[in-house]
Amino acid sequence: MQKAIGVMDSGVGGLTAVKQIQQMLPNENIIYFGDSLRMPYGNRTYQEVVEYANAIIEFLEKKEVKAIVIACNTVSSQITKLQAKVPLFGIVEYGCQEAAEAAKGEKTIGLIATVATVKSGIYEETMKKIAPDKKIIANDSSRLPKVINSQMENAILLYMLIKESIDPIYKEDVQTLILGCSHFPIIEKEIKTLYPSLRLIDPAVRQIKELKKYLEQNHMQNDKQGAKYTHLYTTADMFEYVASIKRLELKLNKLEEVKLFLND
Repeated sequence: MQKAIGVMDSGVGGLTAVKQIQQMLPNENIIYFGDSLRMPYGNRTYQEVVEYANAIIEFLEKKEVKAIVIACNTVSSQITKLQAKVPLFGIVEYGCQEAAEAAKGEKTIGLIATVATVKSGIYEETMKKIAPDKKIIANDSSRLPKVINSQMENAILLYMLIKESIDPIYKEDVQTLILGCSHFPIIEKEIKTLYPSLRLIDPAVRQIKELKKYLEQNHMQNDKQGAKYTHLYTTADMFEYVASIKRLELKLNKLEEVKLFLND
């Protein structure tokens, strides 16, 4: 099936999921939507998040995608309220599964995420079902995604916010940390510089593995050889994406600014 895989996020963060797709599913076409105009979603009400997400889903479905990867943790926390005609792949469950397996013998697992994700309690709730012996220690890291999205060159600010996000968790002797916002794997190198002993969990890795399995089981993978495309749409300045595209070494055919019509 040559239809594209849709990927949605509130900004550049979901490009980490695109990277995983390009590596694990090299034959697949990809259509990405980053709603940078309204990011960070973590500072929005749940009602707003659902409204924005459903509008993006509608946009992607008009592009005839065959499945949608929800890279945004805040959106994934509200996945049961979303309306879609194609399969949706959230990210929270996969992050918990990956962390639980990696942290065998550990009683606590750290989580950095936006305030909306932290307040929703979705990671704690999900982890209780997967590994009831594990405790999640979470910290609101809402200021960090905005810097990653548009101020990556400001190294002093970036490192300051990384420490602000992780120090309170690190002091609790946490060894495994879930990167609970799609933006955070972009700065994995910087995090490891400050915390070399931390085991970092990127939920998108497990998420895309499960997507691959689903496509194979349902005979939906694109087996046709030849040119593949990755198209990126954003509601804000498309040049904000250039640094992350280069850092992640993504293959991109199209970058376009679009409007998402909502009652803002």
